[in-house]
Amino acid sequence: MERANLFNPFCTLPLEHENRLTWAFLVALKCDPLLQNFLRELVERNSSNQGCLLKSESIRSIWEPARVSTQTKGIDSKTRRLVSVLLTDGGIESTKVGWSDRDAVYDGVIEYPNGLTFIVENKPSHGDVWQEQLSPSRSSYSGNFCDVCLHELAICLEWSEILEGVVKYVDSGTAAFSSREICRDFLSFVKKYHPSLTPYRTLKLCGNRPQALQRWAIWLLKALAAARGLECRDDEYLFRPGKIAERIALSVVVEPELALKVSLWPADTVNQARRFYNEADKTKFLGLDEWEIRPNLHFSYVNTHLIWAESSWENDRYFDYFFGNQQSYGQMNHEKLAPLAEKWENEGLITSVDRTDIEYQFNSTKRETLNVIPGFSVCRVWKLNTATDLEERGQLESHIIGALAAPLDSWGETLSPD
Repeated sequence: MERANLFNPFCTLPLEHENRLTWAFLVALKCDPLLQNFLRELVERNSSNQGCLLKSESIRSIWEPARVSTQTKGIDSKTRRLVSVLLTDGGIESTKVGWSDRDAVYDGVIEYPNGLTFIVENKPSHGDVWQEQLSPSRSSYSGNFCDVCLHELAICLEWSEILEGVVKYVDSGTAAFSSREICRDFLSFVKKYHPSLTPYRTLKLCGNRPQALQRWAIWLLKALAAARGLECRDDEYLFRPGKIAERIALSVVVEPELALKVSLWPADTVNQARRFYNEADKTKFLGLDEWEIRPNLHFSYVNTHLIWAESSWENDRYFDYFFGNQQSYGQMNHEKLAPLAEKWENEGLITSVDRTDIEYQFNSTKRETLNVIPGFSVCRVWKLNTATDLEERGQLESHIIGALAAPLDSWGETLSPD
């Protein structure tokens, strides 16, 4: 019995096995011509991104349903254009393919009546990809090789993008009830046994999975960077060189509940601190609505932060102290910093542990100086359901940009690269 038959699953393999995932996807594909069309268009779009158009007049002719099979060796002799398709979690660069002498068994073969054929390789983890597996075998094709145009690059499709399309298809209401139910079952299967592949381009699609939410946060951060002409560094923050707060981070908070968090750190270097205390409007800054503001006193050497102090001071006292005592921060040697550290410990600006760490940095290393940096940590949190509602209304990105305007304005900046 053919392996893409709905009643012929891989009973001898565990549900987590990649062949079970391939089988589940191809069964859904076999039962729904609209999904077959979605996959074909997705491959065509990605081939265009590679600079090699897959489309041709024959391929773009009147579309008919495809023949779908899995764990098969043969390629239909009627094939006129052959494309190797890799399904994975991402991170694969364009790979050249060619006819191979290997004895191939394809994870999937999708044959359209107009002569277009996909050979499919599924690797849920891109680290497991063996490049020769992406090339078709000569022994698979019984026809004349001269009649086949093999696309020179394998097309890499991310599972997240495929699954996002399936989710939209299920929610669209355009498909028959039976097709939607099969697709829902497929999505449930992926969610349970391959959660790392689930789509993350919207909060709704991520659900309550922290890993997916974090990948979504990276995607949104890059979108914000592109929209504002800024750089996204380390998939963690927007970089604004020369500003009082050079980094704006976007992250997912797990405890005490799932939430979206935006953070920035004004006065994070000595130069930034001097500008901040000269230019910040104390009333506007400390009065920021819905933002959590905390002292972020730390000690660094050159460009390396070494110690973050635990201060018991209120924001108002902390601001006033460093505003009125600019000689109390900046680069200091041990002779100058040691008595200050003792005074700060007695007054609660730092703890005894912080003071011990300061002494250690001088006594156990050859450092002659430390930088005292009286920065602040500023953050705002949106509960996941609030962020999801904003996203569904198309307002989340603008809402974040608008919210950031308040703290930046309090020290005379705007969210721009200039």
